Amino acid sequence: MWDQLRAGQKSALQSIYEQEFDYLFNYGRKVFSKTELVEDAIHDLFVELWQRHSNLGPNDSIRKYLTVSLRRKIIATLKKESKTEVTETFDQIPFEAELSIEEILISQELSEEQALRLKAAFEKLTPKQKEILYLRFYQGLDYEQIAEILDMKYQSLRNAVSRAIKNLRGDFILVLIALCHQINVAGDVI
Repeated sequence: MWDQLRAGQKSALQSIYEQEFDYLFNYGRKVFSKTELVEDAIHDLFVELWQRHSNLGPNDSIRKYLTVSLRRKIIATLKKESKTEVTETFDQIPFEAELSIEEILISQELSEEQALRLKAAFEKLTPKQKEILYLRFYQGLDYEQIAEILDMKYQSLRNAVSRAIKNLRGDFILVLIALCHQINVAGDVI
């Protein structure tokens, strides 16, 4: 589809939009709480894709490209709204991933106490750690893709995951079980 978009086929743009909008919207809402602005950023992204379609290069992952582009648009919006100079640091960009206790109880058959511990453990994470875990376990991206999306070095990303595990200590296994269940994967964690 990417090559079709590059060749100027509007149907390819429409197909990509239809396939990726829900993912982009859910991701965008985790980074930026204003629904209307997230929708605008997504629409602007696709308008720009069409305007630049003939200048786009080859792409091995449409979702990764769109995620990086949307993240940059949202950060630019945050900078404009704050009306101050904002630089993207490790924990500065908000990320509002939240675990629903009801979903955890239903999907994991955990006790209410375990679910509350899980939610409390998840809240101990920094916004960046939440975003990394969201991309890894909810979206199923590998570390290389996440490093590219977040513009981080691979080793820095691995260190962030390690710090998250240390922060969670004994509660990490509950978080891991819930996150793995969300994408039905119990494989490579670290």
